[in-house]
Amino acid sequence: MTLPLTDSAVRDFMAHHLAEIFSTMLSLPAAPSAEAPPLDPSERLSGSVSFVGEAVTGTVYLHVHLPFAARITCAMLGSPAEETPGDADLHDVMGEVTNMLAGGLKSWLCDAGAACALSTPAIIRGSSFQILASEGVSQTKLHFASNADHGLLEVHIKFNI
Repeated sequence: MTLPLTDSAVRDFMAHHLAEIFSTMLSLPAAPSAEAPPLDPSERLSGSVSFVGEAVTGTVYLHVHLPFAARITCAMLGSPAEETPGDADLHDVMGEVTNMLAGGLKSWLCDAGAACALSTPAIIRGSSFQILASEGVSQTKLHFASNADHGLLEVHIKFNI
């Protein structure tokens, strides 16, 4: 492997990649947030994409509250910000944004010699759920802000080398 595959390196790469995707694809800012926002009991929408290879396995999760997911969807589709997107559009766009995040990580891992393949995106939706890492899986959490909105990007990763 050529890159240092550490939790810190994964976090740094994902922070940069998140900002790049939000800027390029959504015309929205996104930057790491020093602290997690207070827990909001409203409905959350989460995208997930898994990756698997001989040297690495894991999952990328993108968690946002429903109003933020609607703003992301409107930005991606070029709709007016005040428009309320339907569930199908919300799920498609959140799956696609999560897929872009996981795809960038996959390319970075492949460049480091840890070839892997991606799953299709999945959506988790609800107001009270928690994602837990399995034993031996490193969990990197990146809280981020985009204007007044907040989200969480999680990477669960296990190096099998």
